[in-house]
Amino acid sequence: MPTPNKQPNPGMIATLREVADDSGRLDYATFVATALYAPEVGYYAANRSRVGRNPDADFYTAQSLGSVFGRLVVAACENLLEQDALREHAFVEIGAEPGHSILQEVSHSFSEIKTIRLGDDLVIPDKAIVFSNEWLDAQPFRRFRFDQKRGWIERGVEITGEELREIDLTESGATLPSPERLLLEAPHDYLLDLPTGADAALRSLVTQSWNGLFLTLDYGLSFRQFIEERPEGVARSYRNHRLSGDLLARPGDQDLTCHVCWDTLEETLRKNGFEDTGVERQEAFFLRYAPSAAEAIATAKPETFDPERQTLMELLHPSNMGAKFQALRGIRKEAS
Repeated sequence: MPTPNKQPNPGMIATLREVADDSGRLDYATFVATALYAPEVGYYAANRSRVGRNPDADFYTAQSLGSVFGRLVVAACENLLEQDALREHAFVEIGAEPGHSILQEVSHSFSEIKTIRLGDDLVIPDKAIVFSNEWLDAQPFRRFRFDQKRGWIERGVEITGEELREIDLTESGATLPSPERLLLEAPHDYLLDLPTGADAALRSLVTQSWNGLFLTLDYGLSFRQFIEERPEGVARSYRNHRLSGDLLARPGDQDLTCHVCWDTLEETLRKNGFEDTGVERQEAFFLRYAPSAAEAIATAKPETFDPERQTLMELLHPSNMGAKFQALRGIRKEAS
């Protein structure tokens, strides 16, 4: 089952060796954290074009489509917290690309704007609207494989010479993060990618003592879908707008993502005092909480081609981003 891969750059190999064990092995969470965030050689640490429609970029996001997305987010915040309350809350955006913000060229009434980028401390003001778009899917994950004879086995990466290959790290009976929620049986070689890094990132955020709104948009699944509908796992790589299941081909030179588990994230919000939590498709979320903003954009120039109306359709239409992405929200109020 181990498969050899293309040779990564020497700097990345050296960095991976530093975090591997004496046998040159490391679990997937360590591999992904290094490949994405290691200083100088990590994908998100390097000075390179990542987001946009141009051929040199690797993917594009809702934020890269212009101000329409930001206007919808502001309108949704107004409906969720009431417009007057926005003046008391800072807007905190997590994970924005350098030089970019969702609120560029967007009117708002927030008390302040705070953008947390790679390497910044995750410190939230007392009253805040904490927003992220495709942040949690870019966190480390663990990979497991089901063997009919040996049960769940944790997968990892082995450095052999200058090459990487995927291997079994455990012989049998791997300790899973949520064993009580897993099926005892699964098809042979069923791959389970668990977004443990996303869960940890959210916990580090909501265990701080701030109050307000948490809102994130990302792609994810229910736990049942993880263990019943995705036998090839949910982790993927992106490079030059191409999706691949080869996670080891170009560490540091390609994006690595993993679907988030909405059940676990929503449970974390509730355990930390958030109310009115919910998960819904991006299309349904904006039509429910930002209908006036969506209508204003859709009807602004009815007799001409309008790039903003086209962007709105891309964000909301089920065949585009409307169904692909979901929104998770929760509100934590001050104790009375």
